[in-house]
Amino acid sequence: ATIRDGDGKPVACKVEFVPRGDVPRPDFGPETAEFAVRNLRYAPDGDFTQALHPGTYDVIVSHGPEYDAVFTQVEVPAGGSAKLRATLPRVVDTTGWVSSDFHSHSSPSGDNTSSQFGRVLNLLCEHIEFAPCTEHNRITTYDEHIRRLKIGSRFANCAGIELTGQPLPLNHHNVFPLHHHPHRQDGGGPVVADDPQAQIERLALWDNRSEKLVQQNHPDLGWLFFDKNGDGQPDEGFQGAFGFMDVIEIHPLDAAWNFTLEQQPTKNAGNRIFHWVQLLNQGYRIPGVVNTDAHYNFHGSGGLRNWLESPTDEPGKIKVLDMVHAAEHGHLIMSNGPFLQVFAQPTNGEGDTAGGELSAPDGRVTLSIKVQSPNWIDVDEVFVLVNGRLDPAHRFRRETHKDLFREGVLKFEQKLSLELKSDAHLIVVAGAPGKQLGPVQGPAWGKQTPTAISNP
Repeated sequence: ATIRDGDGKPVACKVEFVPRGDVPRPDFGPETAEFAVRNLRYAPDGDFTQALHPGTYDVIVSHGPEYDAVFTQVEVPAGGSAKLRATLPRVVDTTGWVSSDFHSHSSPSGDNTSSQFGRVLNLLCEHIEFAPCTEHNRITTYDEHIRRLKIGSRFANCAGIELTGQPLPLNHHNVFPLHHHPHRQDGGGPVVADDPQAQIERLALWDNRSEKLVQQNHPDLGWLFFDKNGDGQPDEGFQGAFGFMDVIEIHPLDAAWNFTLEQQPTKNAGNRIFHWVQLLNQGYRIPGVVNTDAHYNFHGSGGLRNWLESPTDEPGKIKVLDMVHAAEHGHLIMSNGPFLQVFAQPTNGEGDTAGGELSAPDGRVTLSIKVQSPNWIDVDEVFVLVNGRLDPAHRFRRETHKDLFREGVLKFEQKLSLELKSDAHLIVVAGAPGKQLGPVQGPAWGKQTPTAISNP
């Protein structure tokens, strides 16, 4: 196989082989493996040779949602060989933004047996440009794997940790960057605490109060913020933890299509996005993030990502604290594929993007929205939430606003005029309700509804 980008240069890619007829399904290696995982092949430089049973295969070649995917066939003769050639053009323009996943795992985490080298291959081939190493309860890095693959110009990482204690699911926190002490217990990391408040404070103050991002992982938000003892009656929650949270995980993204603030909270009990919006309404200004929490290498990474505003588009030049600051300020778009850009501009004064704050004394704001996606992701709907509620005047669907949506890479681009009666936070949601990402992202992630959400 020889896979190249639109400029004819080698490109990292994921290649999936799906047999036709009675040809046995490939099983190159377990979901914990590295270059060859089940019926996938990860190619960090676009070239590989792979043994296959003779027969015809449908082949999907991809490199994340900034690139078109190639859907083709290859016929392998008995006792012979076949050539697979494909070109993956980078079609989505993400200038000023880099893709990231803040939360994934491999064998050092202790709860799986996946190769950590395989995790890095998975991240690289899915075009994740920045990924801290966040194994359970130990500080580690991907440095040795980056050197082995010679990908320092294409992939940025730093040392980090997921500190995992009790009770579940509250007492899980990701933190980066941290100082890695390779000859100390747990890489020099802190021990767990039985109290989420004590644990998150310990992490925030680690390494002599160094600057870092503290992420609350996959929480039960009602329990965390409003019902510390779990008796169903509102109380102060784990209030000692609130001030240390820089960002909070709010996936799954599909949940954005399945709530309204007019419903009773019990009907939205499992919907983190619903509860996050409620937190924003009550003044808890904690940016949202989404991450895969991948533990295995079969389509593990890549199904969710954050696009972070960045002063550089070259992964090799990324500065970790630039990523920390962008996340802290909410300059971050959450997505499982579509690339969403938003910019708000008052009548007079400076505007800002996701995470920004601006003053509009006359209540009038122009909201610019642009949505792009490659050839394997649809976008059929865009809407604006004002203080968490759908603004009916700014809900656009392809079936009712056909003239606003386009074919090709640029799916939607409009400037909306909003008149706000009071202070407000604005969130934009884009995607394709009723559709799925499809086979490029595998049997699990592929069932997701294409969705992108801006921070407010």
